[in-house]
Amino acid sequence: LTWLGGGHRSELGERHERSAHATAGAIVLLGALLAGLVAALDVAASARWQVWAILPLALVFGLLTGAVIRTTAAGTTASRPGIVARGGVALTVGVVVGELAALVLFSGSIDRRLDEQAARRADAVPAVAQASAALDQTLRARGALDDAVEQARGHRDEALVVARCEYNPSPACPKTRITGVPGVGPETRTANELLADTQRELDDALAARRRQAPDLDAKIAASEQTLVQARRTAAGDPDRGLGARWIAMDEVTLASTGALLLRLLTVAFCVLLYLLPL
Repeated sequence: LTWLGGGHRSELGERHERSAHATAGAIVLLGALLAGLVAALDVAASARWQVWAILPLALVFGLLTGAVIRTTAAGTTASRPGIVARGGVALTVGVVVGELAALVLFSGSIDRRLDEQAARRADAVPAVAQASAALDQTLRARGALDDAVEQARGHRDEALVVARCEYNPSPACPKTRITGVPGVGPETRTANELLADTQRELDDALAARRRQAPDLDAKIAASEQTLVQARRTAAGDPDRGLGARWIAMDEVTLASTGALLLRLLTVAFCVLLYLLPL
């Protein structure tokens, strides 16, 4: 740890000097491990590689990051330009690792955004639009059967109320639709005939739905499968590389203040971590 912190035990006579370099070395080691971990997770999410192919890449990235930070901590130039230069290197490394860590934190939101973008692009394909229009047409036809039944049932219920109230009026009856004279008369017979007509209308609507609904339901199921297949074919395999994921993360964080704050805090934490050995 002392060596990782930029010192050599043979050159450090004071205990506090050795402990300071050992602490810096522990931070360098932690930074290297963090860089390798986030690199492995990002590659796994973007490239879909096997573990045996990801681990060497993550190890190389972690070792490279640790070597760079160890170099900044071991610099011998005490002048202000030298310290600023080493700090700039550590700052750059911190920003890079922080962005990679943010990609890991927002991986779920990034995947959803990429899927939404792929779905929007697929909907603009003519084959998908045609399949969607066919499904909408079949759904409207199926809905028209249900609407006809509900409308006929409403007419029947209204006619039933009028017929009952015409024969035996009560305070709850609609005053504008009945004569208010109880008993059997011309108005009662007319109301009963209207009730019979509305009942036949309801029976016809129910019969039409029983006759046509199975075919329409089968067409709806087939149209939904066709639409899903068309969307899958049109969407293909969307780009999930690091570049596409980083752009998607930009869209996610810029659309939400909380997400943007979390991203900035992640980058700031990594910058502080890689500046600490100085």
